[in-house]
Amino acid sequence: MTTAVIDVKTHSVISELPVGNTEILSSIFTPDGKLAFVTNSGSTSVSVIDVLTSSVIATLQVGINPFFVAFTADSKLAYVINNGSTSVSVIDVLTNSVTATVQVDEDPSFVAFTPDGKLAYVTNRGSGTVSVIDVKTHCVISTIHLGVGLSVVVFTPDGKLAYVTNINFGTVSVIDVKRHSLISTVQVGLGSFDISFTTNGKLAYVINRGFGNVSVIDAKTHSVISTVPVGFGPSVVAFTPDGKLAYVTNTNSASVSVIDVKTHSVVSTVPVGNFPQDVAISPDGKLAYVTNDAAAGNVFVINVKTHNLIATVPVGFPAGNVAFSPDRKLAYVIQTQ
Repeated sequence: MTTAVIDVKTHSVISELPVGNTEILSSIFTPDGKLAFVTNSGSTSVSVIDVLTSSVIATLQVGINPFFVAFTADSKLAYVINNGSTSVSVIDVLTNSVTATVQVDEDPSFVAFTPDGKLAYVTNRGSGTVSVIDVKTHCVISTIHLGVGLSVVVFTPDGKLAYVTNINFGTVSVIDVKRHSLISTVQVGLGSFDISFTTNGKLAYVINRGFGNVSVIDAKTHSVISTVPVGFGPSVVAFTPDGKLAYVTNTNSASVSVIDVKTHSVVSTVPVGNFPQDVAISPDGKLAYVTNDAAAGNVFVINVKTHNLIATVPVGFPAGNVAFSPDRKLAYVIQTQ
């Protein structure tokens, strides 16, 4: 498997690293931008890349089938989901060593940290639970039962609430983080998967894969205030840094829908290649990079101001996750299975 490194200034591949295999889309860079952690799904390892030199500096043994990684805001710890081992590996980023292994429930699929970095929430799709981990002790302190099919968890910016999508039931569960208890269930659409908050935390956009639309949730009332039709098989949503636009990849429509967040309406539909997967917005908000899961594999570069396609970068493999380095000079693209 391969990870391609793209120079954002020239939109060209400058390096290829023989690591990586994406199942769940995620950010791979430490918050300080110095390292990239790439999970090697189907194996038992994580590759650590020095961003400055674009070289693999460590290969860490974790659990079976690692496919998601998240970092604490201080860049000190990485949590890796081991789907085949029903566990989470805790990595000390400074020493590149596994310091703890936390057992969770069946089919873990996603992990996110509270904004204050004190807790980690792990969704367990098979058991329908969320494991709450104390980051200081690396112990599970609570288990929240929500229903089989849990996907993604995100926190409101103030850290008081967690929103969890359920792909089987088409719902979003709202959790009180202080009490680790369910306070509301929001009905959205079939195949609800990806979810993201606007930068001000007032709204949550939920991708409904089966319905071909996006549900807009008011985070204050936990109610759907708008439903935005997009393309077939929407997959991922990403907001521009100013919070004015949302980009949605439509896997089965070979397009990207651009949504005006103020009006909750599609203002542009950008044709891209077959099976678009992930989308990432550059830190300066000027570019959107869209990956393509077709056999040849391309990355499509969109001008966010004009919504025009300005470049196509061939990577030579089915492309999944894409992430910009915090200094916006590089983009890393990881091969899918």
